[in-house]
Amino acid sequence: MAGLVLVNPWIEGVSNNKPPLGLGYLAAYLREGLGYTDVRVVNTGRHVRERIAELHPEIVGFTAYSANFPEVLALSHWVKEELAVPVLLGGPHITAMPESLPRWVDAGVIGEGEETLLELMRIFLHRRRLSSPTLAEVNGLVFWDGDRLVRTAPRPPIVPLDRIPPPDLQVLEIERYLVPSQILMTNEYVRGTTIITSRGCPFRCVYCHVSAKWGRVRYHSAERVAEEIAVLVRRYRVEGIYVADDLFSANVHRVRAITRGLEERGVLGKVRFFLDLRANLVNEALILALKEMGVVRISLGLESGSERILRYLKGGDVSVEDGRRAVKLANRLGIGCHCCFMLGSPGETVEDIRQTQQLIREILEMSPSNFCQVNVTTPLPGTPLWEYARERGLIPKEIDWRQFSLDPSLSTAPDFYVNEVIPFEEFRRLVEETYHLANSRRLEAIVRKMSWRYLARAIQRPRLALRIVGDWLRFRGLRQVAAPRS
Repeated sequence: MAGLVLVNPWIEGVSNNKPPLGLGYLAAYLREGLGYTDVRVVNTGRHVRERIAELHPEIVGFTAYSANFPEVLALSHWVKEELAVPVLLGGPHITAMPESLPRWVDAGVIGEGEETLLELMRIFLHRRRLSSPTLAEVNGLVFWDGDRLVRTAPRPPIVPLDRIPPPDLQVLEIERYLVPSQILMTNEYVRGTTIITSRGCPFRCVYCHVSAKWGRVRYHSAERVAEEIAVLVRRYRVEGIYVADDLFSANVHRVRAITRGLEERGVLGKVRFFLDLRANLVNEALILALKEMGVVRISLGLESGSERILRYLKGGDVSVEDGRRAVKLANRLGIGCHCCFMLGSPGETVEDIRQTQQLIREILEMSPSNFCQVNVTTPLPGTPLWEYARERGLIPKEIDWRQFSLDPSLSTAPDFYVNEVIPFEEFRRLVEETYHLANSRRLEAIVRKMSWRYLARAIQRPRLALRIVGDWLRFRGLRQVAAPRS
């Protein structure tokens, strides 16, 4: 029997090979602050009900982002009806839309969840239930009191961030996720995982919900980051790490301090990194510091090749030329770039999309180590773009939340098309065209990079072999679609 079961249901048909660090942080905070260790994590898209039931939980918590909200609704209702235990709901979706809390859920956690969950578990362990009078005393909650939806006072962010211990890797069963993968986006398969070194972002892009989710920006200390990395390298033999910050620090002094910490612990040079930056913050000193730390790839949200559309999306403090300059600089100093773009923004024209396609071509020609990713502009709850779409009547009454995945293969549907300039069918064709332009080069590079070393590893690891075969088949399909038309 398990006490608390934390569940992160995947979107149907979408795999996920990264550990749910957020749930690991919750488990670690309960262990440190309450001495509570009876926590299990379910992170899968298959047989979720069976996995929960076999654990015989006393209380269940779900993480909900918009795209998996239908799964969360169905699973949480099943838990309440069949297992008859308290149900909690947290994550970015309920934070942005507390009014969407279903009546069968005992409480929704708004914003940062560690301290709120600790208080809820303290109440539950003492009283064995969660009642409205006690919930009303807990900050950062939304809950139903009869027919009235109650929202308690906001909970301030945890400061300093180092008060939150590193995620509990044993509860996460981290070894499950350490199979060779393309965690570094470098065309090779390495034993890798993810870490988080900060929360929040100082910028306010119209499509991003990060500021609503985390509030102010906070950073873990360089010492804390270096020690967390050292544990992953020494104990778990990790070779590659994706730093899953909303925006990695552009502070050169912090980067150098992390590097010194890695060197002092004897792991500098034994692990490589992939992380996210903002184009207008990139300079030579930062890139050199990142390279010394072991960064081999950076991700840049360039979003559009149109100056007008980029100004709308990011507020005017970053330009298309900033993106070109950042990519050229990183490439010159030996770092590859993973550049993200979005299509279908309000007011975007066919010519704007052609400018984006041209920028993608330029980036792919700058270096064979550069890749581009194409997403569909999606009005996520809690963002200015959501308010724009709502005010213009573009949000349907019956919402299919699965379309909020941003993946063109899942999101290219008319329900949330916010452009209103390009006819939808023409837009779909442009998305497909741009998607294949961006991806055919990447998959070709992956296949060509494969060496006897990777094939030897694949023979020993069937899951890796299947992944390589899948990459090859995708490459062949994309090459046919992307071939010049007569």
